[in-house]
Amino acid sequence: MRRAGGFAFIALLLLAFLLGLLVTRLSSSPPSPTRVSDRPRDLDHTAEAIKQVRQELASAYYREVPESVLLEPSINEILRELEDPYTDYLTPSEYAALKTRTARSYSGVGLTVSPSKHGLLVTSTFGGPAREAGIRRGDVIVRIQGRPAEALSFEQSLSLITGEKGTLVRLTVKRERQETIRFALVRQEIDAPSLRSHVVKMRGVRHGYVRLHTFRAGTAERLERAVRRMVRGGAKGVIVDLRDNPGGLISQAIGSVSLFVDEAVVCTTSGLHQNRRVFRTSGESRFPGVPLVILVNAGSASSAEIVAAALKEHGRAVIVGRRTFGKASVQSIRPLANGGALKLTTATYRTPNGRDLAERGVRPSVRANDDPRTRADEALARAQQTLFSLIRA
Repeated sequence: MRRAGGFAFIALLLLAFLLGLLVTRLSSSPPSPTRVSDRPRDLDHTAEAIKQVRQELASAYYREVPESVLLEPSINEILRELEDPYTDYLTPSEYAALKTRTARSYSGVGLTVSPSKHGLLVTSTFGGPAREAGIRRGDVIVRIQGRPAEALSFEQSLSLITGEKGTLVRLTVKRERQETIRFALVRQEIDAPSLRSHVVKMRGVRHGYVRLHTFRAGTAERLERAVRRMVRGGAKGVIVDLRDNPGGLISQAIGSVSLFVDEAVVCTTSGLHQNRRVFRTSGESRFPGVPLVILVNAGSASSAEIVAAALKEHGRAVIVGRRTFGKASVQSIRPLANGGALKLTTATYRTPNGRDLAERGVRPSVRANDDPRTRADEALARAQQTLFSLIRA
């Protein structure tokens, strides 16, 4: 079975502006506080934009903000004092690129990446210029358009890689046991897949495999169609692979849990300016008796953790893999007067049993680790063995 992985290169905001609930991107290691790049981002911080940031933090931030923080002279200094890696300022160009990546297709090179110490780790490639040029899983992008990737925030890096169709982007890649390799790629219109699925036969028994890259708009409906198609094709159980899934829309997480669990709590959210809210599944489940295994790792975060925790705590699925990232906060995007945007934490969430996943994550019932140095996917093999036992039982 082909391994699938990758930190979603596609941003997850298509309906977040309407819902006001967005769970944002994460890396597979704890993020550092908001970084200031080598370019002067303060230049586009107009007085009106700074005033808006102060107002949003005072009226919507999930916890109280000290007056001394709000009085800092620039947006960067305000956010630095918050020490919240999930609350960030997006410049007008970064915000524009982010909105572009919310579409079902976008103009780019066809990569999924995750932050790494020296730049961007390529976790997968799909049809597009990057794969055609020879960029592959495990490569580390160390320079983008001549700029060192390690000095850029994740959003800045993505905004430099994506761009107008037909334009050129230059990437420098470090590959294990090789010198750096330079690529000049022409951006193309890229179809942005959020789900891939197929049926596998193991020991004479068919089972379904679904890889969920993100929880963007429509994911729950696509998951339902995929599972239904595989069950009709003879699948006796299903593996849902959430490895390196950074999350997305909380509505899609709830819809996904609803496919497998009858009327029940999925999670609760609360914040300083929000009343406690309980999110429940929507009616009867579509697949109440299908054996289910959820595959996770340290890159599974936010909505992916909501799904894994709910299915585990309701006894509906066996969790296989490594402990998840441990992000338990909800973000919203607020456009600013200067064309940029503020991404701010507005609430925190808890599991159905009231657990706070912050820095704890979801612990698997069956531990399994994929060795990136081998061609085999050891974690997936363990998930298949676990599912096989559930089916036989």
